[in-house]
Amino acid sequence: MKKINEFYQQAYPKFDQDLFTALLKQHQLPPHLGYRQMSKGMQGLFQMILAICSNATYLLLDEPFDGLDVIVRKQVIGLLLENLSETNRTALIASHNLNELEGLIDRALLIKGHTIVQDYRLETFRQQARKIQFVFKSKKVPEIVKMHSKVIAIQGRVVTALFEDFSDSLEQEIQALEPILFEELPLTLEDLFEANLSQESMTGGFIYE
Repeated sequence: MKKINEFYQQAYPKFDQDLFTALLKQHQLPPHLGYRQMSKGMQGLFQMILAICSNATYLLLDEPFDGLDVIVRKQVIGLLLENLSETNRTALIASHNLNELEGLIDRALLIKGHTIVQDYRLETFRQQARKIQFVFKSKKVPEIVKMHSKVIAIQGRVVTALFEDFSDSLEQEIQALEPILFEELPLTLEDLFEANLSQESMTGGFIYE
């Protein structure tokens, strides 16, 4: 831990050593403990403390909550959010676990093949978007649904679609088709991922033709 601390002091001129010492004490991390001697949870906490104390304007965090138990994850998230709320800094979090990002982020970038395919401002998106589950009389998905949405799930005749810009007029047009089922479902980050990066699996099959 001591050598890692010294490296960060050299790499980051604004490294806050006093805050580093205080956070180690607050979270009961022995300063002389070797990194390899730490548990997975202790390592995750230590890495977040290093990132925060670097005083870098942008924190680039790669799977920062991966493998952490519930209690340690809450500590790490709390530590990050407290620091971001008190400073003018930005955290960029790369993660495959979208559930853990719910409630943490205000912007989501979806990447496919080293390319950003979507950029969502989540507050605006949640105001405009809807996730709707349908069952129609016909086995085929109506053109209006295909035109205005991204189908993210098909189970038998039950179709789940994500509408990024859902309006009252659009709802009226769909309701005019007299669907057997029309139900709004909670919208999650996983829905964004499925809608944008898993469309290949949704375009096959007789129901979508």
